[in-house]
Amino acid sequence: MSRVTSLLSEGVSKGLLRRYALMGLARTRLLSQRLVYEWALVDRPHYAYGLLQAAREASALGHSEMTAIEFGVAGGNGLVALEEYARDIGIQEGLTIHVVGFDTGVGLPAPHDYRDLPFLWASGDFDMDVDALRRRLTTAQLKLGAISETLPEFLGQLPAGRPIGFISIDVDLWSSTVDCLKVFEADASNLLPRVWCYFDDIVSTIPDIGELLAIHEFNQRHAQTKIRQPFNLQGNVPLQPEWANQMWQAHRFDHPDYTRLLAKHSDRELPLTD
Repeated sequence: MSRVTSLLSEGVSKGLLRRYALMGLARTRLLSQRLVYEWALVDRPHYAYGLLQAAREASALGHSEMTAIEFGVAGGNGLVALEEYARDIGIQEGLTIHVVGFDTGVGLPAPHDYRDLPFLWASGDFDMDVDALRRRLTTAQLKLGAISETLPEFLGQLPAGRPIGFISIDVDLWSSTVDCLKVFEADASNLLPRVWCYFDDIVSTIPDIGELLAIHEFNQRHAQTKIRQPFNLQGNVPLQPEWANQMWQAHRFDHPDYTRLLAKHSDRELPLTD
């Protein structure tokens, strides 16, 4: 049995095999960096995809800066990757992307009740070596403490013209996710009209607990902002990755730029062909 046949028998899709092959080419620098990010051929493709889409919207709206957030840093590998992708995509798209990570620094808080999935998580899980992570970072900020306290402070100090365009939420608990989603209650000037979001902990769960419950409750409480999954996104992302099902968008309908036309004219015509 060939290695390819063996991988397929183990449940690895042909799309994922192609991705592995292309990532190998990317590591040998046989592919352009633009193609690497277009196809998200990096270790955390969901970060690259969300960042790239957000950066393009920010640029189209005339912004020269943008903010990307990781809620739930844990050991810090994701924040290090986000910092790298932000630098590369910023250069590629012609804007500066500021990266901020939020975490307690001492692991998960204690679960409140069944909604926080206490059968999966315990207080102190995913703690951080703060000094080691700070030594690895070059430009990203690290906000330590309860998100319910650090997020309002951060939003109050966020400079004008640096809207939030991409957010990763990986805080595991329903209660912590509720605190994270308050970012979408910020002034419209602090946000892009559509913010790309990655939710890490919605896999193999149900809508009555955890992150999915927090999203549902947010949508119930807010008429002018909705957090939704883009329909058929997986089928429209190169290699049809499963992580596309964890990509959502927060739409701020009352944002002053929400109705601005962004699509290129060439994407808005279908001429008769010969």
